[in-house]
Amino acid sequence: MYTSQRGSSSSRHHRHHANGNAGSTKNGSARPGARSQTLLINSKIRHIKKKDGEPLWRNDIQYDFLKALFYDETRVFTNSYDGSPNHTYSEIYIDAMARSSKSSRVLREKLLGDRQAGLNIAMVCLLVNIGRMNTTLNFFPEMRAQLRTYHPIPSLQTYSDPTAYKQLQDAPRLKSILKGACEDRPEPSTLDQLLLQPRLPRTNPINLVFILATYARRVTDLFFVEPFEFYDFIMNTSVSSESRAKAFLWLMWVYLESDLSPEQLRANPFGYGQEGGMKIPSFMTLSPEDLEKENVDTDPEKEFAERMIQERKRMY
Repeated sequence: MYTSQRGSSSSRHHRHHANGNAGSTKNGSARPGARSQTLLINSKIRHIKKKDGEPLWRNDIQYDFLKALFYDETRVFTNSYDGSPNHTYSEIYIDAMARSSKSSRVLREKLLGDRQAGLNIAMVCLLVNIGRMNTTLNFFPEMRAQLRTYHPIPSLQTYSDPTAYKQLQDAPRLKSILKGACEDRPEPSTLDQLLLQPRLPRTNPINLVFILATYARRVTDLFFVEPFEFYDFIMNTSVSSESRAKAFLWLMWVYLESDLSPEQLRANPFGYGQEGGMKIPSFMTLSPEDLEKENVDTDPEKEFAERMIQERKRMY
C-alpha cells in the first residue's frame, strides 16, 4: 500500500470506480431550496443499479468505508440540536435521523435504543444522502411496487434477528427521513449560506452531506488534491476504505466544527492534511493484493442472499 501524491500519472477520468466510471460534472451551483436534492442533477455519481432480486454486496455499498466511518470513536463533534459536545460522527448522524419529523416513534426508539440497528440504518441512509442510492430500491422481499426493485443487503441483514430485516426501511422512506432532518428547522441550503452561519456547528450532518454533494465540484477545488475528487469517497475502490473514511471525517469536522482558518485546519483531529494541512489527508492507493482484502462477502452473507433471492422468487 502506498500514499498517492499530487501529480500522479493517474488521470481523473481513468480511475477504478465502484460500478464503473462516472460521467462528467456540470457546474457546482444549486438552485435555492436544493438542500434535499441528492445528485440527480449536476452530478457525476452513479446510482447503484441492479436487477430485481440481486443482492447489494459489500463492494456495491462500499461496506468497509461505511464501517470505518460510522464505527470511528473519535469524540470531537457537537450535537447541533442541544449543543452537547464530545460525540462521535455516528452519534450526531443517528441523532439527526431520530429527530426527523418523518421518523416514526418505533423507528426513533430503534435508532436510539439499538446501536447495531441504528448503525446499519445510518449506513444505508448515507448512501441515499450522498446520492449513491436512489429511491427505487427496497430491502425486504415481500414488498412489490411499480418502479421498485428488491435487493437484500447481506452485510447489514445477515446477522440481525430473522424478523428484523425490515428495520432498514426502504429507500423512499429513508429519503423522507433525511429530508425531514433538513426541513424541520431553518437550515442553510447552499454552501455560501452554510459558511455564513454565525454559530458552530453550522448545521446537522445530514444537511451538510446534501450541501457538499450538491456543490461537489466546488468542494473538490477547495479541499482535494488532484487527481482525486469528492465522489471518490464512495466510488473509488482503488483507494483504501480506511483512508477514505478518515478524509471524509476530516471534511465533516472542517464544516461542522472549525472556523476554516489555517490554524484550525492544521489542528483537525482526523489528521494533518496535505499541502500544509489545507487539504484532506492523503488517500492510500491499494495494491492489487490489498484490494482483494477489502469488502469481502462472508459465507453466511452469501447464504442469506441466496435464501432471500429464493424467497423473492417464491412470492412473485
